[in-house]
Amino acid sequence: MKYDPVEIFKALSNPSRVEILKFIYASGFTGTLDGKTECCECSCMGDIVCKFNLAPSTISHHTKELVRVGLVKVERDGQFIRILPNPEALEAVSEFMDGVVDSCKAK
Repeated sequence: MKYDPVEIFKALSNPSRVEILKFIYASGFTGTLDGKTECCECSCMGDIVCKFNLAPSTISHHTKELVRVGLVKVERDGQFIRILPNPEALEAVSEFMDGVVDSCKAK
């Protein structure tokens, strides 16, 4: 998947999304459940709702934006909605910013 740094920065312009993203990445789980019902360290939508003082519909909206830009992935596990970090997207943004910094240094 190609990640658009501008869209990622737009998604991260909302402070609540940044905090939600940090919470998801703090779980440390980047694998896939592959339909297995194993317990994992990933965040469930319910965990995010409990952590933040925001309406579930607001959490859902923010999560959809993070999914849209590729920062997180969503997988269903029975009745649970698991939110998984996608470090590849952050790496793409980091590489983009490295290029910006390098072009500034060249001047």
